Amino acid sequence: MDRTIDAVLDECGYRDNPYFESLRDGSFAKDDFVETQIQFYFAVLFFSRPMATVAAKIPHPTQRVEVLRNVWEEHGEGDVRLMHGETFLELLERLAGVSRADVDARALWPEVRAFNTTLVGACVLDEYVIGVSALGMIERMFVDVSRWLGSGIVERGFLSEERLVHYRLHEELDVRHSQDFFDVVRPLFEASEEDRYFVEQGLRLGAYVFDRLYRDLHRARGRRLATTHGHGGLHTRAR
Repeated sequence: MDRTIDAVLDECGYRDNPYFESLRDGSFAKDDFVETQIQFYFAVLFFSRPMATVAAKIPHPTQRVEVLRNVWEEHGEGDVRLMHGETFLELLERLAGVSRADVDARALWPEVRAFNTTLVGACVLDEYVIGVSALGMIERMFVDVSRWLGSGIVERGFLSEERLVHYRLHEELDVRHSQDFFDVVRPLFEASEEDRYFVEQGLRLGAYVFDRLYRDLHRARGRRLATTHGHGGLHTRAR
C-alpha cells in the first residue's frame, strides 16, 4: 500500500503546483496570497465534518476510535484556542491583521465549495473505504504543503519564523493523522482486489481534489469578493 501511496503522490503532480511554486519564486503577491488563505480557512473549518461522518460509518470500533481521535484533535481536544479554525485565524491576523469580522465579510469561493462538497459527498454517499482513504491522502499531502507554505511565508518575509503558527503544527501532526487513516484501510487493501480498488480510488480522489484546490485558488488569485450581506452567520450555514 505504501508503494501505491507514493505512486499516487508522484502522479498527481502536487509538488509542481503553481500555488507553491509562485510562493517559492516570489511572484505570489502578499495580498493575493492572504486572500486565498482566507478562502482556505473555510476548508480548514469544514474538514472535521466529513471526517466525523465517515468515522460513524467505520464498522469496527477499534478502527473508528483512531479517526475519532483525529476529529477530537481538530477541535483542539476541547480547548477552543487550539481548534484548527482558531489557530488558522491567528495565522491570518499575524499575516495581515485579518480579523474574524474580515473573514465573515468574505463570500465563499466556488473553488472551495467544490472541494468541501466533494469530500462530504465521498464520506456520506460512497463506500466508507473511499472516504477514509481520501482523507488520509489529504492529511499526508498536507505534511508537505504545511512545510512548503510555512517556509514560503518566512522566506518571503510575510512572517518571522517565531510568529508562524498553524503550519508548523501540521507539518508534524498530520504525519500521524494520515497514518491513522491509512491503518484503517491497510488490512482491506491487502485482503482482496475489490477492496484494494476502493482504497486506490479514495487515494486518487484525495490527491486529485487537494491538488486541484490549490491550482484553483492560484488561478483565482486577485479575486476580491465580499458578501452583500456582510454577516458571518450566513457563511457558517453556507459552509
